[in-house]
Amino acid sequence: MDDRGPPHSTTQVRVRYAETDQMGVVSHANYLVYFELARVDLLAAAGIRYRDLEGRGFLLAVTEATCRYLGGARYDDPLAVEAWLVERGAARIVLAYRIRHEETSRVLVEGSTELACLGDNFRPRRMPDDVCSALDRLARGNVTP
Repeated sequence: MDDRGPPHSTTQVRVRYAETDQMGVVSHANYLVYFELARVDLLAAAGIRYRDLEGRGFLLAVTEATCRYLGGARYDDPLAVEAWLVERGAARIVLAYRIRHEETSRVLVEGSTELACLGDNFRPRRMPDDVCSALDRLARGNVTP
């Protein structure tokens, strides 16, 4: 995953015991939950709140997710989950993520998600103009996450 480009947000997470497997390592699916936490924070920094968007009849559905596991986090590890916008279309966005161990800065996971904008009928729908503008400002670095 390329770390150059537009500014990103960083979300701090401390691994909870319930997120680990019998070996004490974070179970693979929980990294997607960490991606979601970072995605919500990144969009909020751009002025886009999921709740408000859904209240207007727009849904953001994950259509693709990738994870590349480079190392494992363990119970009580402090993690930094970075997120940034890679691409914006009229009805979709692509975000990238990197999860680092906060104390060692070691990259543990890299990944991405693609989200489609849907109407409340679950059909593709163009994102509202104000959301597109907010995402464009984020991509240009005119927002401080």
